[in-house]
Amino acid sequence: MWNKRIVFSMAFTAVILAGLLFFYQRTDMGRKEEKGDYQIYQRHYAMITGKEDSDFWDKVYQSAMEEGKTRGAYVERFGEHLAVEYSCNELIELAVKASVDGIIVPGDEDQETIRVINTAVECGIPVVTVFRDSTGSLRQCFVGNNSYDLGQDYGRQIIQLMEKNEHTSGNVLVLVNENRMDTRQNLILLGIRETLEREFGEGHAVSVETVPINHTRSFSSEESIRDIFLNSEKLPNILVCLNAVHTQCAYQAAVDYNQVGSVQILGYYDSDTILNAVAKHIIYSTVALDTEQMGVLCVQSLDEYIETGYTNGYMAVDTRWITGEDAERLAE
Repeated sequence: MWNKRIVFSMAFTAVILAGLLFFYQRTDMGRKEEKGDYQIYQRHYAMITGKEDSDFWDKVYQSAMEEGKTRGAYVERFGEHLAVEYSCNELIELAVKASVDGIIVPGDEDQETIRVINTAVECGIPVVTVFRDSTGSLRQCFVGNNSYDLGQDYGRQIIQLMEKNEHTSGNVLVLVNENRMDTRQNLILLGIRETLEREFGEGHAVSVETVPINHTRSFSSEESIRDIFLNSEKLPNILVCLNAVHTQCAYQAAVDYNQVGSVQILGYYDSDTILNAVAKHIIYSTVALDTEQMGVLCVQSLDEYIETGYTNGYMAVDTRWITGEDAERLAE
């Protein structure tokens, strides 16, 4: 009997929450301006970002929200400021129950993620995956960059570093997310390895290995990356980071353990903290995605699909590499 009560209570809470979200959407799809006026929106889009790389997602969301305002669409940071913390998949299900007009969410290849995305699409709600794709799903569009091309870019940066230090051999360590099924990571690795093979030939002396980084609890990423620097016998020549969190943890560990210059770091993203580290040559270079363009394209693709029934399956986001000299100029 007690178990039934718990199940009933959880179901009742979910229904109430979905009902409140639905009521909010239909009666107050807007934000009260400072002058006391209300902005009227024709559409309600749910943007689900998760908790990782908050600075990155803040900028993507800000851009999407501003673009939505110009198009009569309210883009909500779905799941923010709730008393209960929900997973991305649970938030997709809640967004479906709230009858939003479109969903923007970072994807992955987990079967449960694919299932909830497909459920949304089958309910008539278009879905745009952003930054990471869910290739096996029914999503309408993926907004991001070509992971294989990004891997080639990392490979070329590795080659530049080796030529600069006059090395023909070395150990490259790529930090990957332990808890995510992500074809993006595999494609980046493929791009790195094939670029090095074209440059140095088959059987070259540059090893490319991966280290899974745990994200299950607070500070677990930092602890995993610090463990790499604590093992002096296995320190890599080059450390490749595929997200902002890993980049920040890696350069901080390099400073703390006096390994600046001994371990060359290739970073990801262009936050002020990361750019400062690049300018100080703690990080050799970092790749920056156009977060403003990313947010704009997400909203545009949802609007296009709703209005025409069609949108491009892939929208590319511009990237650029920032070196120490570039970061110094940006800081001026």
